[in-house]
Amino acid sequence: MKKWTVVGLFWLVQVFTDIIRVSLAVVAPALMSLYDITPQAMGYILSAWNWTYVGFLPFAGPIVDRLGPWIVLGVGSTIWGLATVALPLAAGVVSLFLLRALFGFGHSVRYPSQATAIARWFHPNQRATAVGLCFSGGQVGLATGTLIAALVLDRLGWQWVFYFMGSASLVFTLIWFVFYPEKKIGRQAVPVHEEKGSEVPRIRWTSLFSHRSVWGIVFGQAGYLYAYFFFITWLPSYLILERKMTVLETGLVASLPFWMGLVGTLTGGWVGDYLIRRGFSRTASRKTMIGVGLTLVTITMVAAAFATQTWLAVTLLILCMGSMRLITASANSAPLDLAPVSAVASLTSIQNTIGVFSGMLVAIITGYIVGTTGSFDLALLVAGAMALGGALSYVFLVKSFEPLPIESAEQPA
Repeated sequence: MKKWTVVGLFWLVQVFTDIIRVSLAVVAPALMSLYDITPQAMGYILSAWNWTYVGFLPFAGPIVDRLGPWIVLGVGSTIWGLATVALPLAAGVVSLFLLRALFGFGHSVRYPSQATAIARWFHPNQRATAVGLCFSGGQVGLATGTLIAALVLDRLGWQWVFYFMGSASLVFTLIWFVFYPEKKIGRQAVPVHEEKGSEVPRIRWTSLFSHRSVWGIVFGQAGYLYAYFFFITWLPSYLILERKMTVLETGLVASLPFWMGLVGTLTGGWVGDYLIRRGFSRTASRKTMIGVGLTLVTITMVAAAFATQTWLAVTLLILCMGSMRLITASANSAPLDLAPVSAVASLTSIQNTIGVFSGMLVAIITGYIVGTTGSFDLALLVAGAMALGGALSYVFLVKSFEPLPIESAEQPA
């Protein structure tokens, strides 16, 4: 029962952080008009949370490894909720950037905390399913967030979008502190499926960089998240500016890829573990899901760039998100597969630092492409190419998805 409580809480973490992420994307066209913000400047605002997220993520993993997810995630949740409630105080590019950056600082602990908790509570052959369930919350958050933000924006104004989202997130923080099953501050115990009393190996996180497979998941995540963050940062603006939809139409249509992403996330997690149960090695299962998923992402994004009919472009982007999320469980199970539980958060931070940096770049690069060409076509082509590069890295650079031969440090890491 406790392990499913953990999954449920991290499902809610994904819901709230991704609702807050996508809300600014929905509000962006209104802010551009209200404050006379250029597409290039809005690209920096949309990327603001990534700057602090990337900057703190290398430290977040070791902190989670040392203090545990309960206290670290709780503090992070408090910060991102307060930053969201305060966002309406902004009245220009600089203040919008700074408050959004504070949100990114707070939720940089999300993935390392989740990875450590799942490694603690789930057997390796169940982890893709658990990861998929947790990440499905993000798709629910993105899908409902676009609808809620559009409705609140249309009826009450942009400020109330963030008053509402931030307050709800702070309520979740209280739920987290009360209901997380292991209220421990300190290094985590061995996984529950291992023999009680086993010693938790401690390693120096810098030793992870000596392994080729670590670089494979790092560069693979960069390609994957570049394509993924195009949807989070620019999809609503694409629908309004390129496809000439209204705010309410955008709220509805922009939610559709994320509903398909929910199906893809759950399916990818279940199929990944099913393949293992049917005799596939863990490596074969992970590489199959990731290679097929990201190749389909490339095909659909490139096709969407050349689609002249709006319905066709939207359909292709819906299929693209479904394909993209097929890989979520397998890609994000990689640190759990490769590292001992005492270093899972550190490896998760390493994997996602470059990945989220890539997501930051897509917000900025797309802003410059749209500002220069007046179109999103080239931006879609670049995102498709990055997804293909991610597939090649995961499939060919990663040697295997089995535990790395890492020696324990003589002194605590």
